[in-house]
Amino acid sequence: MSQSFLKKALEGYHPYIPGEQPPDGEDWVKLNTNESPLPPSPKVIEAIAAAAGESLRLYPSPTAAPARHAIAEHFGLDANQVALGNGGDELIEMCFRAFAGAGDRVAYSTPTYPLLDPLCRVHEVTPSTHPTAEGWTWTPDFVDDPAPLKFLVNPNSPTGTHHGRMSVERVLARSSGVVVLDEAYVDFAPESQLELLGRHPNLLILRTMSKSYALAGMRIGFALGHPQLISDLDAVKDSYNLNRLAIVAATTAIEDEEHHQKIVRHVVAERAWLEDQLREEGFEHSASAANFAFVKPPLGASAAAVADALRERRVLIRHYDREPIAGWFRITIGTRTQHERLLTALREIL
Repeated sequence: MSQSFLKKALEGYHPYIPGEQPPDGEDWVKLNTNESPLPPSPKVIEAIAAAAGESLRLYPSPTAAPARHAIAEHFGLDANQVALGNGGDELIEMCFRAFAGAGDRVAYSTPTYPLLDPLCRVHEVTPSTHPTAEGWTWTPDFVDDPAPLKFLVNPNSPTGTHHGRMSVERVLARSSGVVVLDEAYVDFAPESQLELLGRHPNLLILRTMSKSYALAGMRIGFALGHPQLISDLDAVKDSYNLNRLAIVAATTAIEDEEHHQKIVRHVVAERAWLEDQLREEGFEHSASAANFAFVKPPLGASAAAVADALRERRVLIRHYDREPIAGWFRITIGTRTQHERLLTALREIL
């Protein structure tokens, strides 16, 4: 038996497992990891190609300064209100580093982004979880939780639920610690909560360029908040957490709003179409404000068996086997061609 040197706090630890990534170029309908169905802006591709030169021998800006300034200008903020991360995941982890000490409580509703559970174990904090109420809504216990760090994923993954401004402000008003509002999917939702930044110094908004900017492969996330919160994040980040090409990609992508809106419009329209088609096939449907549909197969159909049969047909979706979402599917919004292959396969299986 080999000896384990893993620290005691991680005995029995189960890491976050990302969705399956088949090899590039194979004929898969990949609707399991919430990537963009459309490619990045051509301007981004050109900028990356131009930047892939001799300057790669040099370290990047430690603060990702060009991207920080471009993002600040886009949202009408100061540069000291923006932080960059290696994807939204690193920014979430930076929040644990900066705002939660060992033994502290970290509050979040469930079901939600499953990365939070393993991060609680890694950072030796106490997860303060609150099961959602009917319609996947936040409960009074969650709203009132006094934890020094609280996460709101809005729209939520995997349910797609979107909470409006009054609900978010209620949480902010009743929270004494830092409230991290993860808006990874907000571009596909009715509204963002950016307007609340000026009124709530404990609010930190996280965004990503993986979804509506089609840059999942570049790993770019950014945080917006009060200068003190941003300074706290900068104090605990890795030295050079964004490479030179990612900084160029982020700077160019945020400036090409026309292409960004093209992706958003496509996803919102295809989401409505796919949800209608799945309802006609007898699927239970939970309204989604994200870039995926959240559905349950018709009564009597085994969700696990359907997911396996889809995979045999080279169609990937996300299937859940834990309560309260056991038997539900999260299906990334893709192209019309991908959706038609999915629907054809489902009709064969069901």
